[in-house]
Amino acid sequence: MIRNTFVFLAAFVASALIALVVRATMFQPHAGHEGHPAAGGEYTPMVSNPLTPASPPAAAAADPHAGHGAAAAPTAESVKPVNTVCAICGMEVDPKLPTLQYQGKTIGFGCKMCPPKFKADPDRYGPAYLRNEVIKK
Repeated sequence: MIRNTFVFLAAFVASALIALVVRATMFQPHAGHEGHPAAGGEYTPMVSNPLTPASPPAAAAADPHAGHGAAAAPTAESVKPVNTVCAICGMEVDPKLPTLQYQGKTIGFGCKMCPPKFKADPDRYGPAYLRNEVIKK
């Protein structure tokens, strides 16, 4: 039984090697392909890239931010919120968050969830912000 197995494996390996050699000799990857045309032939470049630009470079534009410098920026006093504690969540006012106006005064918030709540009901939360108190729930 062992002898038959070895004979089978030897025949299998020999036939696999013969098939590999035959395929390698018959394989022609570039058959039917003549290659690229000679320079100046039918070849047309996909991109036209002359050495000189088609038009001269435009003059440098004026500063787009000219005219709205320090004069247009609000002063620190008008931006500083009147409260130090958020009336909705009770956290300290975060200066990185946007502020809103209530009765002409700037209101600061403690988290990102508070401005939408304030916008939904400013008359409920506004007086507490002006008194710098937390709303009791």
